[in-house]
Amino acid sequence: MKSFHEFIERIKEYREISEVDEYARRLFSMNGFDGCITILGVLIGFYIQNINEPLLIFKVGFAAAIAMAMSGLWGAYLTERSERIKDLKELERVTISDLNNTKIGSALRFATIVVAMVDAIAPFVTAFLALIPFLFAKILDIKTCYYISFIILFSTLFLLGMFLGRVSKENLLIAAIKTVIAGIMCVLIITFTERFIG
Repeated sequence: MKSFHEFIERIKEYREISEVDEYARRLFSMNGFDGCITILGVLIGFYIQNINEPLLIFKVGFAAAIAMAMSGLWGAYLTERSERIKDLKELERVTISDLNNTKIGSALRFATIVVAMVDAIAPFVTAFLALIPFLFAKILDIKTCYYISFIILFSTLFLLGMFLGRVSKENLLIAAIKTVIAGIMCVLIITFTERFIG
């Protein structure tokens, strides 16, 4: 019990040193938004083309979710690691000391892992939530699956907008409407493009 308490305290200390919380919140919102818009584009494309195979829709959507997660994980890890190493070396230059095995070094490594995990989880979760209805295609009509999925996506966009509004201390409703408008624009552009090409 004592070791667990010490672990929690160490995590809190790393969060304070690295100041990772605020950045992780922004990253979660941004990548959650990316996940929503990406899977919305995939599903709108399927819907316009009258794809009525729920398993195919789920598999393609799930593959896209996995790809976004892996891209987020490795991209964020490599980028954040480079930035944190640069910061650590700059701090070492100023303090004229090796900080790699100190709490500062550990905190920066902790921040790198947190950022990478958030960058991977956020788009995967928002995309996967929208795919769940297609797992119930045996008891739901395929059109109903699509509609429920779209409702989930726009609800998620609305909530993400409210979260961003809360972070920026803006009007929550206006912030939510902005993210929903982005989703509507995505639908309109894809629909127009599909009709124009088709």
